[in-house]
Amino acid sequence: MKLTTKQKQAIDLLTDNVTDYIGYGGSAGGGKSVLGCLWLMELGYYLPGAKFFIGRDSIKDTRASVLKTWSEIASKIKFTAYKFNDIGIVFDNGTEIELLDLTYYPYKDPLFERLGSKEYTAGWIEEASQVHYLAYEVLKTRVGRWKNETVKSKILCTFNPKKNWVDSTFYRPFINKKEAENVRFIYALPTDNPYLPKDYIKRLHELKDESTKQRLLFGNFDYDDDPTALIDYSQISEMWERKPILSGIKYITGDIARFGSDKAVIMVWQGFAILEIVTFDISSTTEIQNAIRALAVKYGVLLGNIVCDEDGVGGGVVDSLRCKGFVNNSSPIEPTYSNLKSECGYKLAEMFDLISINANVTEDKKDIINTELGQLKTYDSDKDGKLKILPKEKIKENIGRSPDYLDNFIMRMYFLIKPVSKGIRKISY
Repeated sequence: MKLTTKQKQAIDLLTDNVTDYIGYGGSAGGGKSVLGCLWLMELGYYLPGAKFFIGRDSIKDTRASVLKTWSEIASKIKFTAYKFNDIGIVFDNGTEIELLDLTYYPYKDPLFERLGSKEYTAGWIEEASQVHYLAYEVLKTRVGRWKNETVKSKILCTFNPKKNWVDSTFYRPFINKKEAENVRFIYALPTDNPYLPKDYIKRLHELKDESTKQRLLFGNFDYDDDPTALIDYSQISEMWERKPILSGIKYITGDIARFGSDKAVIMVWQGFAILEIVTFDISSTTEIQNAIRALAVKYGVLLGNIVCDEDGVGGGVVDSLRCKGFVNNSSPIEPTYSNLKSECGYKLAEMFDLISINANVTEDKKDIINTELGQLKTYDSDKDGKLKILPKEKIKENIGRSPDYLDNFIMRMYFLIKPVSKGIRKISY
């Protein structure tokens, strides 16, 4: 099977006697998954009885993506001496590859103790930028513990740009020419891969969101250096890793779908921690009302602590529930801002480092939320020089969809800038 020049460089590091930790990637289309599969396939074949791992933030995503790539490569090179099982992959020679769930569970397993008894020869963390740093640290202690008499233990980390630990561990030392001898990074871009489909790079060029294009096409780790951004991507990344503080008043925010591709998104909050996210494609207002009622009863949210977008059909939901209504272009509390939404948007940026997630969120949804939060930007001041955020229609132009999740984050700030209601009535059916 033909390898790219960058993949060959990575293989050299993966087979030497010096390097312990290899970072590979930098953009979409750099051959990350192919590299990981080929390395473990060959190593496992020539080292009977070895034990490897493939880890990712979601084991479901691992099975969906990695095993598909594995099957395609095995078919191309006519490798059949393996089978899939509940654990992962088992070779005919006794070698095992375990698929690991590297999801961060802040309450159930905050220190990744579930990995503490594992013993591996080597392993691969796929989409490492989405994995908590502590998982990487624990796995470093679990390799080199099985069949390493003739082969050096290694951990391969493949990833796209993100300003978290992969940036500081691999990319930044590489750029600054300060790599440790045993830690190396291979910067692979789609232009380094001559075997991509002809229209692959063309599709990346057509991406509407500039930050996404910078990450996936150009491998730009500094993609968030936007002077208009109110929240940078390093803050957004940290939100997913922050330990939730489950205390304080509970709230519900709801952005109601109105037309087209808009979605109805409902979030349940405790303090600044998101407890649950419910998403609807276009649905009747009755279904949305019932969902909010159910969530309010489930979490004990008081009526005065529920706010929904009152624009469009959202007005009907507000009227039915008799909850608070959020009118985006209504007057702000502080005259410094052009409207209520802008005031709440700036407050979100101010309070963002307190926000955390305690809800199950798929990787696809994480990417959507991250992209939308990256669209919280200052916008041209009006004639009076008042502060304004990027309007929804401009965001739609940038990312090709309505920022329904971002709107929920913004509405949560309503309860910080509006006087607290004295009403304590519980919602009921």
